Amino acid sequence: MTKPNASELKSRAFAEVDALRGEAVAIAKDLHAHPEVGWRTQRSADLLTDYLEKHGMFVEKAVAELGEVSDVDCSFRASIPGHMGGGVGVALLAEYDALPGLGHGCSHNLIGTIAATAGIAVRRALGDVPGNVYVMGCPFEEGGGGKIYMIDAGVFDVADVSIMWHGSSDVRVGSPNIAASGMTYTFTGKSAHSGANPHQGINAADAAMLTFAGVNALRQHVTSDVRIHGIIEDGGVAANSVPDKAVVRMMTRAASYKNIERVRERVHDCARGAALMTGAKLEIAEDPVYAERLVVPGLREVVIGNLGLVGLERPDGDPQTFASADSGNVSQYIPHVTFNLPLDTKGSVPHTVAFAEACNTGMAWDALVTAAKIMAASAIDLILDPERVSAIKAEHAALKG
Repeated sequence: MTKPNASELKSRAFAEVDALRGEAVAIAKDLHAHPEVGWRTQRSADLLTDYLEKHGMFVEKAVAELGEVSDVDCSFRASIPGHMGGGVGVALLAEYDALPGLGHGCSHNLIGTIAATAGIAVRRALGDVPGNVYVMGCPFEEGGGGKIYMIDAGVFDVADVSIMWHGSSDVRVGSPNIAASGMTYTFTGKSAHSGANPHQGINAADAAMLTFAGVNALRQHVTSDVRIHGIIEDGGVAANSVPDKAVVRMMTRAASYKNIERVRERVHDCARGAALMTGAKLEIAEDPVYAERLVVPGLREVVIGNLGLVGLERPDGDPQTFASADSGNVSQYIPHVTFNLPLDTKGSVPHTVAFAEACNTGMAWDALVTAAKIMAASAIDLILDPERVSAIKAEHAALKG
C-alpha cells in the first residue's frame, strides 16, 4: 500500500472541521447556556455523544466504573468503527463539566466540542489507514478526578498518546503544571445558647477558624512551590447559638504529587489540632490527587509543527503554570500534551467571570475551529508515524524514570 500523504490527509481534515463549524459552535453555545457541575453532566455528555454518533463514531458510554463515587457515570469513549486495535491510538480529551456558581469559566464547553470535532474530522480524513482516534469523555475535572477513574478502569489502555486543548491567555504548547489535592474537614460540636449557657457547647466554627490559623502558621515552613488555600463552607446559622457543625474545604498544591501527600498530612494535623483544642469531632474526606503534568518534548514538537498550518507562530517556551488538572494523571500514564489558545484580547484567565464571558464569543468560536484543526493534524502525524510514537513513548518512560 502506498504510504498516505500527511498533507493531503490534513487538508481533508481541515475541510471537515470547516464543514462542521456551525454544528460545533451550536453545541459549544448550548453547553455554555446549560452548565452542569460535578458528576451530573448527563445532558452535556449526551450532546457530545449524539454529535459523535451522528457523524459515524462508535461510542461506548459509562466506561469509568464510578459506582463507588457516584450513582451517575457520564464518561464515554468514542472511536473510529473498524479501527480498534490496529496501528497508533491517539486519545483526544473532552471535558464538559462547569464551575459551581460561575458556569463555563474554564472553557470546558469548548474543550469537549473541540475534541469531538477533531475526532470526527480525523475519522473522515483517515479512510482505511491503520490507526484510531479515541475521544475520551472525561467527567468532573473540577475536583472529581474523572480521568483518574477512567485510567483505573483501563479506558486509556487503547491509547499510545494523548492530546488536549485548553483555553488560556496566550498561545502555549506543553506548559508544565503542578499537582493538587482537595480535602474536606467536617467538625461536629455541640449546640448551646451563646448567652445563657455557652459553657455547655462545643464550637465547631472555632475549630474551623483554628484550622486556618494552623495553616497560616504552616505556610512559612513549606517549600516555595506549595500553595494552600481554602474556604469555610458552613460555619453556623445564628450568632446567638454555638455552632454545632462547620465544614472547611482546603486545597493543597505542590510541584509533585509526592510532595502533595506530605503537605496534605501536615494540613490534616492542623485540623486535628483544632479538633483537639475545641473538643469537636473531626471527619476527613480526601479528593483524588491530581498529579503534575509531564511534558514530553517530542510530543510537544508534533503540535508545534502544526501551528504554522493555521497561521500561528511557535511559542517562546513552556512557562510554568500553577494550575492543576487530572490530565496530569494521564500524562503520568501515557505521553500527553496540552496546548492553549487565547479566547479574548484582554488576557483573561480561567476561573473568572471575564473568562466565562470569553468562552461564549466570536473569538472563542474561531479558537474552537483552529484548535480542532491543530488537534486533528497532530493526530494524523502520530498515526502515520509509528516509529515517532515509539520514540515519544521511550522519552516518556525516561522522564518518569
